[in-house]
Amino acid sequence: MMPPLADDAANAAPDEGTALSRLTAAQAHELLAAGQGVLVDTRDARLFDNAHAAGALSLPLATIQAAHGQVPVGSLPPDRISILYCA
Repeated sequence: MMPPLADDAANAAPDEGTALSRLTAAQAHELLAAGQGVLVDTRDARLFDNAHAAGALSLPLATIQAAHGQVPVGSLPPDRISILYCA
């Protein structure tokens, strides 16, 4: 069983949604296997189109930065934990 995710207070802005947490690869795999997580590739679309992890969604970091750190509405499934990565 995976330990509960700990909020990383250093990454959380007051009153701005869910805090960020770091995951091990094993924790990420467990969330994905349980259908509780979704992989989010933060590289630009050209790199994503070239190759990406199976089932990953594309949300370039530049898009998040342009929205002042907010994820555009409808970009990610609201019922899953977003696991951001770049490779």
